[in-house]
Amino acid sequence: MKLSDLLNLAQKSLRSNLLRSILTSLGIIIGVSSVITMMSIGSAAKEEVTGLIDKFGSNNLILRAQTSSRGGVSMGSNSGNTLDLDDMKALIEELPAIIAIAPQVSLSTQVIANNNNWLSSVSGSTNDYFLMGNWSFDAGREFEEEELSSGSRVAVIGKTVQKKLFENIDPVGEMIRINKVPFTIVGTLEEKGGSAWRDLDDTIVVPLKAAKQRLVGNKFPGNKIRSMTIKVKSSDLVSQTEIDIDRVMRKQHKLSANASPDFVVRNYAQFLNARQESANVMSILLATVAAISLIVGGIGIMNIMLVTVTERTKEIGICMSIGAKKTDILYQFLIESLLISLIGGVIGVLIGLGLIFGISEYFNWKMNIDLGSIVLAFSFSSIIGIIFGFYPARKASNLNPIDALR
Repeated sequence: MKLSDLLNLAQKSLRSNLLRSILTSLGIIIGVSSVITMMSIGSAAKEEVTGLIDKFGSNNLILRAQTSSRGGVSMGSNSGNTLDLDDMKALIEELPAIIAIAPQVSLSTQVIANNNNWLSSVSGSTNDYFLMGNWSFDAGREFEEEELSSGSRVAVIGKTVQKKLFENIDPVGEMIRINKVPFTIVGTLEEKGGSAWRDLDDTIVVPLKAAKQRLVGNKFPGNKIRSMTIKVKSSDLVSQTEIDIDRVMRKQHKLSANASPDFVVRNYAQFLNARQESANVMSILLATVAAISLIVGGIGIMNIMLVTVTERTKEIGICMSIGAKKTDILYQFLIESLLISLIGGVIGVLIGLGLIFGISEYFNWKMNIDLGSIVLAFSFSSIIGIIFGFYPARKASNLNPIDALR
């Protein structure tokens, strides 16, 4: 028999039992769509982490005070105040690998301007804050030295704050009330974009002295600060600088080598890479589940094809009696099995692309379509159809024509 005849017979058989054919391919559909979606999510997570490292700098370290506790109960992320400006001065003097340090105090509070209000993150720091975060200015300027030293009530805002409070109005020179204290906006930052866990543009920066005197109250008295962002000369020196910072800080705080530190050093790049590893593990886990779904779908195909062989025994006997060869019967049932897999694969690809688009729109994630995952899932579904369809096809081709006609 010609291949075109076999294809025609196979599609007629599938159309005669359309609902059963669709249900048979359901496992393939779920498996293919899951593989495509999970691999795209993994790829998007990797790109997000890479982008965040570029935005924050791979050679930045975060030095924070440990959280305080009362009666064994943690008082929160901003409760410790064991760091001060003398620590910053000591680090700069003793560690030549450090090229800049941005001290910081922070709070989350309501801000009001232009008859609008918004809950935002406010940071008190110096101009080095913009250097550490690779920030660029969209309009206006950074702080002047006199504003930093006197604690002037001036502020620089991110794009999200600008959109929420000022919409299409140029905010430079406008007044904004932070925790009921008026500040004048002197600059706006260029948009960085959000991530799955934080809106980077939802930020307000004010001079460190102004924040300590007018916003954080008694939480950080004197020269106390909450944290420092430390910029190292190169990413190759980051690991050694972490060790050196621990040594200098222990000396500053008079802590022995075995004592529990009242500070913590974070390598931002390592933290993001750890998140990427977690995302990769989750993607592998979900892709494994999807692969199992494909195998289960293949088993379903084999079961239905065995039932089909039993139902069409008489048809097989008639075909053999009028001259059909064993290979013709084998190919006929094998093509039917392959068609079920291919149809399931096509539907699975379409559903997978729909899921990628839906997740991207709903969660505002940057999802990339991984063509490799589409080819892999589609090829695997085709192989599943051939492997699990071979046994029923071989069983049909080995039937005795006389017994089949009975």
